[in-house]
Amino acid sequence: MQRKKQNFIQGAVILMVASLIVKVIGAFFQIPLQNMIGGEQSPAFGLFSAAYRIYTAMLIISTVGLPAALSKMVAEATACGREREVRRIVRVAAGIFVPVGVLATMVLFFGAGTFASWIKNPDAQLAVMAIAPSVAMVAILSVFRGYYQGRANMVPTAVSQVIEAMGKLFAGLGLAYYAKQHGMEDAVVAALTVLGVTLGEVVAAGYMLVQAGISRRRSEPVHLLSDAIRPTRELAKTLLSLSIPITISSAVMSLTDLIDVALIAARLQSPAVGMSAEAATTAYGIYTGTVNFFNLPQTLITALAVSVLPTIASARASQNFTKVSKTMGTTLRLTMIITLPAGVGFLLLSGPILRMFYSVGVSEQGGPLMAMLGVAVPAVALVAVTNATLQAFGRIDLPLISMFLGAVVKMLGDYYLIGNPEFGILGAPISTAVCYWLIALLNLFHIGWLSHALPPLGKTVGRPLAATIGMGAATYICHTVLLRVLDTAPGTLLDKLVTLIAIAVAAAVYVVLLLMLRAIEREDVLLLPKGEKIANLLHLK
Repeated sequence: MQRKKQNFIQGAVILMVASLIVKVIGAFFQIPLQNMIGGEQSPAFGLFSAAYRIYTAMLIISTVGLPAALSKMVAEATACGREREVRRIVRVAAGIFVPVGVLATMVLFFGAGTFASWIKNPDAQLAVMAIAPSVAMVAILSVFRGYYQGRANMVPTAVSQVIEAMGKLFAGLGLAYYAKQHGMEDAVVAALTVLGVTLGEVVAAGYMLVQAGISRRRSEPVHLLSDAIRPTRELAKTLLSLSIPITISSAVMSLTDLIDVALIAARLQSPAVGMSAEAATTAYGIYTGTVNFFNLPQTLITALAVSVLPTIASARASQNFTKVSKTMGTTLRLTMIITLPAGVGFLLLSGPILRMFYSVGVSEQGGPLMAMLGVAVPAVALVAVTNATLQAFGRIDLPLISMFLGAVVKMLGDYYLIGNPEFGILGAPISTAVCYWLIALLNLFHIGWLSHALPPLGKTVGRPLAATIGMGAATYICHTVLLRVLDTAPGTLLDKLVTLIAIAVAAAVYVVLLLMLRAIEREDVLLLPKGEKIANLLHLK
């Protein structure tokens, strides 16, 4: 099942491209879906979102730690030439986590009514039952993804992610359209829509099984540097000791999101705010619509984090600490280059961006929420890459501490801010920003303490920040001037065109400023496919 390795930037690029494709497919799914079953009146989209959040929480509890832990163990064993141990690690992982995924599916399916009642959305029961089988499918996917990522082969993971998204698009949107056309109740509409997620996971798991069979037949004999192989019990213990803390640290935030569902509904319905249950559910649906945009840069950085974990783990296993330092510096710099402009873009163009896809009413309510989430974009990205770095260092306890403290801040912020009529649902993105910045700063402190040095701030943060400030100024001027000159009405085709022009200008200005300030280095570009040609084209020395 082995093939030529990719360097960590190439692997990250493959996953980023897949993530962008998934997000585009997701937009073709999410935007028509919200316009079809959501908006300002129908609670169906809120029911769909609530069921999906419950599924995500159960998914993280049962499987999220596996790919990271498995990729670390596979990368380390591969670096030491222990091929027989690699195969045993995969068998042990499958023997533990696939049954756990099946058990989680059963709990979610048969306990759907309890979960739905807990979040004060009893109508979400059918939707929760429809999505329950996805957990077992993802457990199977997680084993294969962890193996391939540990081998520095990100292609199977990328392809399976696209398959998942395609299944959701065609099956989910098709079933939602069928349900609406036949006048079904909101609970049934939400259940049929979320069934598309399950069907996508089934097809993706089938692809991974076929891919594994093909890879096994094509595999060539591998020269063993070491015949050493640890006993099954020891490998299982190591796998669990890695995956459980990673799962807990991820579950802390996922469970906080789950509590977030209950807190938003409950606090918006409190006497101080005074929303009805239906209005609170609708407001939550609009908020999740803005979160989808917020997750786009995070998805790209997650791809970088997935690729960097086995790279650092492998380098440490082979005692190549120079590679560890270079990889860490490049990762943090690329994180800032990608996420700083995204955050500023959300701050400046939140309303116009939402108007490109949703009704004016939804954009007016969601604009301030999305703008505030822009503050959190760089922090969320830093959390992803610093968590992966600390896990590669073998300090899986430190992200757990940081995430727990952040979760406490998030829950307290939600409770007090959302229940305050001056903030209302705006309290949710505010507490999110504070939470993730706290976690990011704690993780950076831990990395500095472990490595005795962080990459230079000027190169890592200062230059991308300066380019972002220049980009933000150009974006604001361009958008403001065009709106005044053309005198556009919100939501019109011309209004959307102005937004696209402003985004294009922002991207062009940002790239020019990055090159002028030398925020991108030749070594970074050389890691890309066709890197030398790109570096020469950009005149990078």
